[in-house]
Amino acid sequence: MALNAVYYDPAMDSPKLCQDIFAILESQFLFGASKPSFPAVSTVGKVRILSIDDGAEDLAMASLLRLESSLRRLSGDASASLSHFFDLVVGSGSGALLASLLFADNLSAEKASLLLSETRIEKSKTRTRFGRLFKKESKVFNKIFGEATLKDAVKPLLITCYDLNTGAPFVFSRADAVEADGFDFKIRDVCEATMCQRKGSKEVKSVDGETRIRVLEAGVSANPTSVGITHVMHNKQEFPFVNGLDDVFVLSIGGSGACRSDTASVAGASQADMVDQSVAMAFGESRKSNYIRIQGNGINAGSTAEDILLEANIESVLFQGKKLMKETNTQRLEWAAEVLLKEQQRRQQSNIPTVFIKPAATPRTSSSSAMTLTTLTGSSESPRY
Repeated sequence: MALNAVYYDPAMDSPKLCQDIFAILESQFLFGASKPSFPAVSTVGKVRILSIDDGAEDLAMASLLRLESSLRRLSGDASASLSHFFDLVVGSGSGALLASLLFADNLSAEKASLLLSETRIEKSKTRTRFGRLFKKESKVFNKIFGEATLKDAVKPLLITCYDLNTGAPFVFSRADAVEADGFDFKIRDVCEATMCQRKGSKEVKSVDGETRIRVLEAGVSANPTSVGITHVMHNKQEFPFVNGLDDVFVLSIGGSGACRSDTASVAGASQADMVDQSVAMAFGESRKSNYIRIQGNGINAGSTAEDILLEANIESVLFQGKKLMKETNTQRLEWAAEVLLKEQQRRQQSNIPTVFIKPAATPRTSSSSAMTLTTLTGSSESPRY
């Protein structure tokens, strides 16, 4: 189908028309003209993605605690943790640390919060985005993660950054780490590099020393949601039944939404909003059921994380910016917990697995893409969820 031109006519402005136009553009240019070869299987359910922004640490921690509490109450399991209910986590900057604690160190949100509280000190004048910074970061990360590497994560883990050596984005990925030692990194080194921003950059070496990444200060990719979605869409080995955005559920957690004056913060906030708008456009009408974004609405300056959870949630509307919703962020998290639990219960009753996680001990048969755009397609004896 040829698409010669698209003319915008205010008289024809309707969400349905905009959605149809974007669907054509998406199918033709974003995901390729040909459809995936895997058949649609409606009974397989949804792949569940958790995305945590850089700079969202306080709101993210409060949101994750609230979500985990709801999941424990609804499921009746007092030991339930978030890693049981999500299939993939992606983080940027300080969000990478939270993602690693949940999926690499396999901590509950409650234990992760306690750990962070024990290691924080008084507010520092350094440039790290965690307001109350870690003292002697290297020793702290070493104590938390030890010798663990990306392939030791219990489920798919993605951490985004910008590599100054190649002048291109780079994604630290468990999927790539399982495939080749050249893409496996110690988690403590990755978190330190993406968070601590010493003089603007830090070099990280793979476990075999063959790959060297010079990580630019966090904030270059403030909102990593699109990275997580792209990974799931193209990683047919671990997510074989994902044919489109109707097959995924995304919870994305952003920052406070407060106005900022420094250039780096403004750039990061702008990038985060741009990704949020693009993702919402890609989901179209299904964003109401498949995509939740938690962030501050920026109306009340100086709001705490708990205050923001009580604020009205904001939604990106197709080509129309943002609008305040009737539900609060807390109510949206409660609804997310219901969706996650429903999917978990469906999987327990289904004979068809939704996700095939490649074991870390699987023989490495090829090199994966450093950009995590594709992985091998094939069968393996993998944990099934």
